[in-house]
Amino acid sequence: MIMNKKLLMLLILFVASNYVSAQKERKVNFIGGARSVNTGNILTVNDSIADSTTVKKNNGGYTLIDLGLNIKPNKNTEILGMFRIRNEYGGFWGAGVNFDVRQLWIKGVVANSLRYQLGDLDLKQTQFTLYNAHADRIDSLPTIFNLQNDIVKYERFYFDRNTWRMQGANVDFGFTFAKYISEINFNAFVARVNATDFANTPDRLMAGLKVNLVGNKIFQLSYNGNSVFDVKGTVANNNVFKNSVNSLDLKLQKNIGKQNLLVQAEAGKSKYFYSNDTLAPTYDDYFIHAFALFDLPKMHLQISAGYLNVGPDFRSIGAQSKDVNYNAQPAYFNRYTNAQQIRPLALFDIISNENIYNRTITARQMSESQIYNNVLPFGLATFNRIGMYAKVEYKSKKEISINAEYYNLSEIRGQGSLALKQFSIYKMNANFPINKLINSTKVLSVQIGGNMQQTIRSSEQEIEKIDLQSMQLSAGLRWEFASNFELLGGYISQENDGNEYKADRNSYDVITYFNPVNYKIKQQLVAGGLRYNFTSKIYLCGLYQQSTFTDKLKTTADFGINQFGLIFNMTF
Repeated sequence: MIMNKKLLMLLILFVASNYVSAQKERKVNFIGGARSVNTGNILTVNDSIADSTTVKKNNGGYTLIDLGLNIKPNKNTEILGMFRIRNEYGGFWGAGVNFDVRQLWIKGVVANSLRYQLGDLDLKQTQFTLYNAHADRIDSLPTIFNLQNDIVKYERFYFDRNTWRMQGANVDFGFTFAKYISEINFNAFVARVNATDFANTPDRLMAGLKVNLVGNKIFQLSYNGNSVFDVKGTVANNNVFKNSVNSLDLKLQKNIGKQNLLVQAEAGKSKYFYSNDTLAPTYDDYFIHAFALFDLPKMHLQISAGYLNVGPDFRSIGAQSKDVNYNAQPAYFNRYTNAQQIRPLALFDIISNENIYNRTITARQMSESQIYNNVLPFGLATFNRIGMYAKVEYKSKKEISINAEYYNLSEIRGQGSLALKQFSIYKMNANFPINKLINSTKVLSVQIGGNMQQTIRSSEQEIEKIDLQSMQLSAGLRWEFASNFELLGGYISQENDGNEYKADRNSYDVITYFNPVNYKIKQQLVAGGLRYNFTSKIYLCGLYQQSTFTDKLKTTADFGINQFGLIFNMTF
């Protein structure tokens, strides 16, 4: 009965929208997409005792349709509502079919001056106040792996804008001036981080404000602030939490001949505390970040250098929330071996498993992974880091792009030792559109990438010494061998070798113990596939990939996952 009512509602909306759309002025548009994913997975386990317990095959998939109505009742108002119908394979005649509201918002303009949005919001400020850093993402991800990674981005509303999807209200407005300064723009929002359970968990909100002063074409000055806080009175306990971050951001831009120089600096402070808990710590610290970028258009080069100083007690929930939840379980074969161990998250999961990714910020500090990013696990907002970095970007008229980055950082305060850790990152990513070089209209491109990280701590005490290295390599091929037919290939390898210490933290984010850990892990992911592009927004692809996880120290059993998949994707 409920399903019939929902279908009837969708039918009424469809008929009504067709009627309105038929009028002279089009006020309703359909947006959305459709997707079908079907996978077959095979697990292999290499343990000291043959695994006779775990089921080694898994088949599954789903079909979904996202149907959105974009309604413009007048020139100053816009409404978006999107419904989702999803059917898991194996669910027939209504069984296994889910109806849901994927997103809903209203936005508009009041008196031609104040813009507002209510409902779902995509929010971002600076890299230290509110920002989705995607710190563990593979920078040069081959196209074949992006087929699944793009699904992750779509499902979690990432869209490569470093925003977090939140729910609340947002307003912005501005003033223009004839002299001295060009304009002042204001943006303010309030969003809900988590809801009360009316017992122990209070309502937790985030409120933010950005004031941007544009002096002229040369300089801009911005104030950025946000605060995550518990709403007093939503539970009986009056002990409330608050994390506030405030910063000033200065941007200077000057043309020097045909070159362009950009200098930007941001500095700020944070405070993290509980109001009525004598056992809870108070974190109060600062950050400074500055960089200069020199643009050389004739040489197709951009060269930049930066300075980073983030205090040991700097805390910013909005900037230090991670997209990957490393405490989540894998989608396939989450337990394996006769002992039914929890399978560690592999590259296979990081690329394709949407269930381990967060849609919005978290209420407290998340666990990081020393395997995938030990140097800057929270991006530039990683606390207890000081040092320099440099970047070089090259992009030719033929769209050849080469990017290189180098970071040289150190701890400010030792963790469990007076000795300080030293960190380094070397990155290089390149894309070669060979078809552009040979003047062919059919796509033929090669991608390569590398990321090496190292963490070192020297000490006279043997127990304090640390040396951890991580090497990640990637390569990809995209070849349009016939009209709309593409052959795709990809390879990713990652090795972690060395030792580190992993911190245990209590509910107040206080370190209670350092656990020694050793790594000698090698992962490989190889994939090949065939894609047919109906249009630029519709494709059908078949792919096959092999994933292996090898732990030479045997702290976890070795395993491999082979997957065959069919993906149909359409957006409209």
